[in-house]
Amino acid sequence: MAAERLDATRVAAVLARVAEIRPRVQCLTNTVAQNITANMLLAFGAIPSMAIHVDEVAAMAEGAGAILINIGTINAESELAIPKLLEAARDRGKPLVFDPVFVELSPLRRHIAREVLRLPGTLVRGNATEMAALAFELAAARGVTRVTTGKVDRVESDTVSFSVAHGHPLMTRVTGIGCAAGALIAACCAVEADRAVAAAAALTAYGIAGEIAAERCRGPGSFEVELVDAVAAMDAATLADRMGTHR
Repeated sequence: MAAERLDATRVAAVLARVAEIRPRVQCLTNTVAQNITANMLLAFGAIPSMAIHVDEVAAMAEGAGAILINIGTINAESELAIPKLLEAARDRGKPLVFDPVFVELSPLRRHIAREVLRLPGTLVRGNATEMAALAFELAAARGVTRVTTGKVDRVESDTVSFSVAHGHPLMTRVTGIGCAAGALIAACCAVEADRAVAAAAALTAYGIAGEIAAERCRGPGSFEVELVDAVAAMDAATLADRMGTHR
């Protein structure tokens, strides 16, 4: 199916709902990405919760708008917590975003991915290598939304496909920036029922923020700071101006 590009008005509308509703995203994410993920969610207008203890993740997920599972630094405790989050997502109808970091390198990660993809309606966000490693599981999954990030991001569901051509190479030079993208997608999924639209909106805004941050920074260290500021300052006028240059 031919890929569309989400227009600036639709992106701005999703971001406005995030700012109005301020959804909480329950993040079970990797330890190197926790701080930047929390800061990006706050800048985006959402609320982060980073619970990892197996005895509380279900309670934390129950009132959340969406759930993120990122297996970048999987450990014994987080492995036990994941089924609790899957149960909460299933029983409470919570959007779930799954980031299968380095799934191609570890049998444990592949096993966890299979278990997560048993949940219908999961959104999976990975790079081309990770998505290729899960090709069989993704083909068998029900209602999955596939988000393949790279120089051009591609968002695909059973009914629609979007491409997102915004971003900057410096976004690959700072640990956790890619992982934070999954959290922003989750925040948009909390306020937008069409998960492909939610993902395309989040990636568009994040990519444009990356372009702005790259223009202002001095290198990877200051890029992270500028990126948080650019995400926080994102508005409809900036979206319209920047997206007009990519038509």
